[in-house]
Amino acid sequence: MPASLSRRHLLARSSAAGFFMIGGQWLWLTPDEAEAREFEPQILSPEQCNALSILGDALVPGAATAGLAAYIDLQLQAGDESLLIGKYLGVDTAAQTSFYRAAADNVIAMIDEHTSMQTVITGMAADTLTGWAGPPASYVLFVLRADALDVTYGTPEGFENLGIPYMAHIMPEQFW
Repeated sequence: MPASLSRRHLLARSSAAGFFMIGGQWLWLTPDEAEAREFEPQILSPEQCNALSILGDALVPGAATAGLAAYIDLQLQAGDESLLIGKYLGVDTAAQTSFYRAAADNVIAMIDEHTSMQTVITGMAADTLTGWAGPPASYVLFVLRADALDVTYGTPEGFENLGIPYMAHIMPEQFW
């Protein structure tokens, strides 16, 4: 990633706009723009991004189109400046990459093993999936759902899509 991005810099245009690799060039985009232009993940593999998008979209319809995978990959690049929900739940930012990689790898295995995403989600919620390794499945489900909600509805446009006026406690200096 080019220069180190501060939280203020990330928030300047969008709740998660940043530099994404597209066709060998770094472009300043929002996660949904990066997703639409087939961004090149820098931290997660394309398969891991796809798995997180599939699960995130099943939890929060529209999350894949909103750029969930791009959002997560960008935030993992940000390290200590990450806006991912895990940081606020006490997950050390140095451990976030391994957390999301393990989560994605487990989701890939569960998608391959089970017949429906609903079966995977139900098993994750109850922590009853056999072969799940790493962070508890129910915790992964909680974290990924929160990230999916953030990227889908955590912007003025997301509020507008819900028909709710955007009334930030502290208004940004410029709109995202």
